[in-house]
Amino acid sequence: MTRRLRVLHVDPERNWGGGEVQVLGLTRYLHRAGHVSHVATPLHGVLAQRLQRDAFTVQPLSVRNHLDGLAGWRLRRLVWREHYDLVHFHTARAQALSPWLHALPVRRLVTRRMDYPIKTRWWRRLLYGNQVDMIVAISSGVAAALGAAPVFDRPIRIIPSGIDTAQFRPTATQRRAIRGQYGFGEETTVILMAGALTKRKAPHTLIEAAAQLHSSHQQGAPSLHYLVCGDGPLRQELEARVRARGLASVFHFAGFCRDMPAYLAAADIFVHTPVWEGLGVAIIEALAAGLPVVASRVGGIPDLITERETGLLIPAQDPAALRQALLQCVQRPDWAKTLGAQGQTKVQTYFDIETTARANEALYYELLATAP
Repeated sequence: MTRRLRVLHVDPERNWGGGEVQVLGLTRYLHRAGHVSHVATPLHGVLAQRLQRDAFTVQPLSVRNHLDGLAGWRLRRLVWREHYDLVHFHTARAQALSPWLHALPVRRLVTRRMDYPIKTRWWRRLLYGNQVDMIVAISSGVAAALGAAPVFDRPIRIIPSGIDTAQFRPTATQRRAIRGQYGFGEETTVILMAGALTKRKAPHTLIEAAAQLHSSHQQGAPSLHYLVCGDGPLRQELEARVRARGLASVFHFAGFCRDMPAYLAAADIFVHTPVWEGLGVAIIEALAAGLPVVASRVGGIPDLITERETGLLIPAQDPAALRQALLQCVQRPDWAKTLGAQGQTKVQTYFDIETTARANEALYYELLATAP
């Protein structure tokens, strides 16, 4: 019988994103499996609130920056006091605290979620060298970015992000509720985008593609509406751009959407057009809901989208390519539904949280078995 583990996850983010979805899902799985799984995170962050709602243990930890010595000292004291077997860092800012655990009898691993190129600097060598025992990449794209940077000598394991796919099975009740809220009739094709409104996500691409669709009066264009779930520093700029393009009547900015399964149930097509993306939890959720997906061919997204089998891939920041892909989905709705169904099967098989969490659990045991 495998022994019960004591695991501490470190995630200093206050806002909610794909990484926090993973931490919550992994904590839930480890708890069901009989392990002790605590999370060090800011007490007033969204992750802490959701963990506490499920009665999980939150260890309060705020990290101001990569050089926060006070946070490092507090983490070291916490790990020593609670006798954790492993510490799992989930962000770069969390990983920067790893040297503070030097010489403690604990295994350390970090999950890398971004496919940004890694700059060769001495402190990068420190963090990706002997201060962690394993690096987990969430996609082949992230692993390639790590492998291209000669800054570390630790092994890399690919374990993708996962979600509770059962939560995203759409219902007619959810669809009616959201579509009724925005006044969409059943004849309306709803195109959904979800994510932070930041430069990295390039949300302007959808606006420009929509402008091309509507100005060209292509078949189906008048019945298209666009629903944007998410908030961020670009929101006002994007709303102004929508007004300038004459799209205010068909673009709807919903802000942060707490009930994403309902919004996905209301949609017909999902769009995700980032410049950089480690994998894309938003895409996994959309596929789990059975939606056809049009996404940028960047980072780990091709791990999710097989061209013309589980969705359509386009170059990043290419409104014309997005316009053409959307037209294909609108003009061939049965084919688009087939793409969505095939994508749904794929994520249920490979990207369910039970599958990915078990892979993390197996890695924990592997690391402990090789401990000096």
